[in-house]
Amino acid sequence: MAISLSWRRYAAPCVLLSVAVAGPARALDGDRIRPNVGATYTYVSNLFYLDDSIPTQNLPFLKDGQKNDQILGLRAGLDADIQVSRQVFRLRSSVTDNRYATYDNLDYVSYNVRGAWDWMVGPDWDGDVGISQAQVLGSFADINFNVRNVRKTQELFASGMYRLTPDWKLRAAMRRLTLDNSAAAFTSTDREDMYYELGSRYYSKGRDNYLGLNLRVIDGTFPNREVVPGVSTIDNSYRQYTLEGVVDWRYSGLSQISGSLGWTNRLHEQLPERDFSGVTGRLSGLYSPSGTLGFNAAVFREIGGFDDVTSSYILTQGVQFGPNYIYSDKLTFQASYSYRNRKFLGDPGFVLTSLPVRVDDVQSLSASAIWSPRRNVQVNATLSYDTRTSNRQFREYNVTTFFTAVQLTF
Repeated sequence: MAISLSWRRYAAPCVLLSVAVAGPARALDGDRIRPNVGATYTYVSNLFYLDDSIPTQNLPFLKDGQKNDQILGLRAGLDADIQVSRQVFRLRSSVTDNRYATYDNLDYVSYNVRGAWDWMVGPDWDGDVGISQAQVLGSFADINFNVRNVRKTQELFASGMYRLTPDWKLRAAMRRLTLDNSAAAFTSTDREDMYYELGSRYYSKGRDNYLGLNLRVIDGTFPNREVVPGVSTIDNSYRQYTLEGVVDWRYSGLSQISGSLGWTNRLHEQLPERDFSGVTGRLSGLYSPSGTLGFNAAVFREIGGFDDVTSSYILTQGVQFGPNYIYSDKLTFQASYSYRNRKFLGDPGFVLTSLPVRVDDVQSLSASAIWSPRRNVQVNATLSYDTRTSNRQFREYNVTTFFTAVQLTF
């Protein structure tokens, strides 16, 4: 396959990055302001997550029946940690120009910017205030056709903790999250969520370990109402309550457990048929029998957004685990396996169907290597395989992905 002109104009910067790997190190671990540049390459065997049972001739949006593609990205970023007295100002930012070799209609610029002020007042008050914005291309895993939908998110957040005693802290937090879709087919899933949290934490004496209790309330609204034939429009807005226990505890330096476990009620004012009530949470564990070998595992049961005529959210439950091996101070290997069971819930019954609730089983297997030939250079590569089975026709897929990236920090 011939290299397109847009890829050729990236050749010189990529050569410069490869030369930088062999060049002298400049970045220091203690640098407060750290600009960086990098390049990424991705190969995807099944870009649109298509079911193999669908003949390619029935998919007119494919170019010559090709399902795979390659994506080249050039990125630049700036990280900063600036301390002023007891206050710390943090910045994490990156922007990437992504170019597709075959499906160039999907070309887009992604970015991720997060700025935060970690504040402290006196001996008893601390917290953070900040803003983050991100832009990514929407996943094809649940739509299975060629449409460029760029998703933009913005988050405003603030939190504060007050020390009641040497071991007890009270915590309150607020967060506003907005999501906008560029494609007209997905504007009904544009949303604005307001998060309110109140809780307390008990800290182990002289350590950062804690146990706590947290109440979270979410007001979720959708500015563009969903249109249903014969019903006009419907309002998917909801209020969600979660009462959970939280933990972040390290035992003797060898093992750690963190996460939350609680009960969630999700209530829809206009559509009580979509209400949810049940156990939710995510608990993660880490075990390090030596300084070079570690094992991590997680178990989770969570609800997330998904909106169409017959479903308004997904209940996802599953497990994830894998090892981590530090071969040397320059080379680390990682592997991971995850299993997720996804149930598409919240059907209000507007559309009569004899189909059962959609249930997907998703499995993912990956292996990664992270190489740091210099203190200011990092190269990583990941090979992953994802597969999905479903009780709905044409919703299964198999995808192999290879991703590699190099980053030079100045």
